[in-house]
Amino acid sequence: MQRYRLWTLLTLWISLVPAVICLVPLASAAPALLGTTCIDQQGDIIASIPLQGGRFACQSVLKITEAGQYVIDFKNTSTIARFQHEITLENSPQLAATQGKNPPADLAAESVRPDQALAQSPHKKQQPIVLTGGLSSTAHNPFMLRHGRIVSLQPGSYRLVTWLQSPYYLAAPSLAVSELASYQQQSNVSAATSLLLLGILLGLFSYYAILGSLPGHLTERMYAIFIFGNLLFHAAAMGVFNQFFHWHWFYLTGLPLLIANLAYVNFICHLLGINQFHRPRLYQLSLIASSLLIALIVLGMIFPDWMLEMSRLGIVIFLAFGLLCGLRLSAQRQIIAQLYLLTTIGFGILGMMAVNAANASQHIFSIEQLGLFAVTVHAILLAILVAYKHSRLHHEKEQLLLELQNTRSLALNDRLTGIPNRHALENKLLKLPQHGCLMFLDMDNLKHVNDQFGHETGDTLLKLFSQILSQKLSEHGQLYRLGGDEFAILCHEDDVEWCQHQLEYTHLQLHKEGFSGVGASMGIVFAHEASSTEALLRIADKRMYENKRTRKNRKEMMQVLHP
Repeated sequence: MQRYRLWTLLTLWISLVPAVICLVPLASAAPALLGTTCIDQQGDIIASIPLQGGRFACQSVLKITEAGQYVIDFKNTSTIARFQHEITLENSPQLAATQGKNPPADLAAESVRPDQALAQSPHKKQQPIVLTGGLSSTAHNPFMLRHGRIVSLQPGSYRLVTWLQSPYYLAAPSLAVSELASYQQQSNVSAATSLLLLGILLGLFSYYAILGSLPGHLTERMYAIFIFGNLLFHAAAMGVFNQFFHWHWFYLTGLPLLIANLAYVNFICHLLGINQFHRPRLYQLSLIASSLLIALIVLGMIFPDWMLEMSRLGIVIFLAFGLLCGLRLSAQRQIIAQLYLLTTIGFGILGMMAVNAANASQHIFSIEQLGLFAVTVHAILLAILVAYKHSRLHHEKEQLLLELQNTRSLALNDRLTGIPNRHALENKLLKLPQHGCLMFLDMDNLKHVNDQFGHETGDTLLKLFSQILSQKLSEHGQLYRLGGDEFAILCHEDDVEWCQHQLEYTHLQLHKEGFSGVGASMGIVFAHEASSTEALLRIADKRMYENKRTRKNRKEMMQVLHP
């Protein structure tokens, strides 16, 4: 119960972290962006830019009260292929030239430098400031992992026209204008956080990719593919490949996520032990989910502009499958399934918070960065869960080995005396060296002790005999109990006389303990005298009974001579 409480608190605590971070507002900025209106490629006014992509133009009024440097950016998303900002004075004749135009084919135009301030002369015609960028653009990004563009403006009222072109959007782009100092501070925090999270994912991927390359580690292999797909997706969506490697292939923001979704379904199956023999109904459900995800990958490659929509649908499929499996197996009190269910619920909470935060009026993280946080937290919790599963498997393996050792000990040791038994002797005889020797022992008068004093006293005699003789033999020989009053000794042929002396010493010690008249008959056979184990045992047994008869006859003769 304490394990579940700890896991629940850990999940909820991590889930609530972005609630504080995402709601931290940007410092109050002097510029005001008013009356934003967007139109599509046909010239129709739209309420918001659709996620399915296309070309759009948005016009706003920008009010500047103080001269300075400002940054124009999209506050909620960075998944934009190309964009272009055009800034002109509100009463400039240049505005008429921009209204009603189709978007530029390459979203680039001749313009003045962005650091050249407008409104230096309100009566002089000014060329617009044109700022370009995007994931598919080769334009330089002044800020790490952001689309912010710096512009110097004098007090006044400006027209801001923004052209957008993208196959799809992760969230509807929304313009924001901030003071340069405030924007730099916030972008540094968001960029450092994003790079840290990407580094964590890269570390997890590297570790589990190595584990997954080993035979029998399918869970780790699928987990590594899931992390790698999300790592590529978020790195591409935030412009890491654009900014650091100059890769401008926009569809890196969709295809890796589709493959990661498929790997996640297989990861769940291996994590929770779902296969065609164990939990076949859930296995059939996993086949359906995998088939749907494969179909989405094919459709995404045929219709690349719908790739992100396919990825969104894929996330719904694997989350629904994971929740169903978690609920079904949690009801059966499966610990791993219960912990996985808590992890998935935490991921869902973070995902909803990321979507809600993307619609907030002011925050310092884009939806891609918030999504990266959610995925990283989920990946960390899954890594802990995989490690916990391995720990349980290792513990269960140790328990099985311990039970196996105990079983083997019970199978090879006599329960009463604690010395090796007949099975152990037979195993040793299979490897008996050429100069080895087998000695059979049969205790005298054990039946008499049992009849006269009870079996408890007889058991005491057997344990005392075994203890004394085993200690005296030491490394020179090994004592075995064959059953009842029969014992055996294995030793080197050069130690036979030593073992005989120790047996006589044992007899004397037993007499001192009150067991008078107790002795043992002996039969000795050397390894070179027989070619098989059965022959050795037969010869030793025969000689032991011969010795027993001889000792009995000697005792009777002594009684006749000394009545």
